[in-house]
Amino acid sequence: MPKTRASRPANRPSRRHEILEAAIDLLAAQPPDEIAVSDIAARCGMTPAAFYYHFASKDEILDEIVGTFADRWSNAVQEALAAVHSIDDLTACVDSVLTWVEENEQVARVYFVTSVGATSSCEAVRRRTRNELARRGARTFHEIAPEQDRIRVALAGLGLVTLLEIVARSRLELDPSYRTLGPVAFRQTSGQLARALIS
Repeated sequence: MPKTRASRPANRPSRRHEILEAAIDLLAAQPPDEIAVSDIAARCGMTPAAFYYHFASKDEILDEIVGTFADRWSNAVQEALAAVHSIDDLTACVDSVLTWVEENEQVARVYFVTSVGATSSCEAVRRRTRNELARRGARTFHEIAPEQDRIRVALAGLGLVTLLEIVARSRLELDPSYRTLGPVAFRQTSGQLARALIS
């Protein structure tokens, strides 16, 4: 005789983490509009109904992936900025951030490449994160170049965050600039661009 809902174990292990990993695997390879809930469910060996037990929609899982990564990205960039004590340290800052992106390549690809423009909530998270990091970048530039006016350091802070996003995307997509320069020259050139924002 089948168990009723009340007699089932109350503490079944959650498969939420499995679903997130499966979604990241799929989203790293293709945009959200090309993936169905059934694809994510099949990837982790469950039915779509089991997916809906954990997530209300594909957009909800995408929002969670993007939101979680945004927090990690923000922490990684702020940690790299904390090590900047002079204009010359900006090269190491960019290098550190690129290394972190490579270590988190799959979910970084979702954030910087495949999910761009997918939902308004994802874009709001990206905007908020960019603004927070731009303010942190401006503080860093003010510390290393106190003679510069506030507008210049604010623009440099936004420029640095934009540069980091662009170089992350270039690396993840292996775009023509990355392929032409090669990994070492790409990092060096990115560092030079970062220094040029304030020097």
